[in-house]
Amino acid sequence: MKLLVVSDSHGDNESLEKLALIYPNMDLYLHLGDSESDEFSIKPFISVKGNCDFYPNFENRLIIPTPLGNIFASHYQFISKNELVGNKTRFFLHGHTHKRRFETINDITYLNPGSISFSRDGYDLSYMILEITTKGFEVSFKSLDDKSISK
Repeated sequence: MKLLVVSDSHGDNESLEKLALIYPNMDLYLHLGDSESDEFSIKPFISVKGNCDFYPNFENRLIIPTPLGNIFASHYQFISKNELVGNKTRFFLHGHTHKRRFETINDITYLNPGSISFSRDGYDLSYMILEITTKGFEVSFKSLDDKSISK
């Protein structure tokens, strides 16, 4: 299972379109909120609702099954451990902070792709590729400033 994960695009739908063209064979395109756009404008991405999203068709949270366990996707980084455990979470993906994150705590991997509109962690504008198989997973942070994106 291959996922292209973005967050906090804040109206930059052009970059979303470019990413979808560069990565045409993803199993899932996931936006972790604050697109500031409706669901039609960010297709093929599905999205959770961020604090700057005012369109009614985004859920606050998504549970996505994977070969290793569930992804729990939310815009916000604060979720109770009971909610994560109760949803059989293996991967907790969030946005909001505009900072990349990759850490594992008590068998749950916490991931944030950073932001494709405004970085707050000293890295370039970023997104993430997450590949999950029955044998494990691989996380790659990518820069929106890569030459392959700037075409």
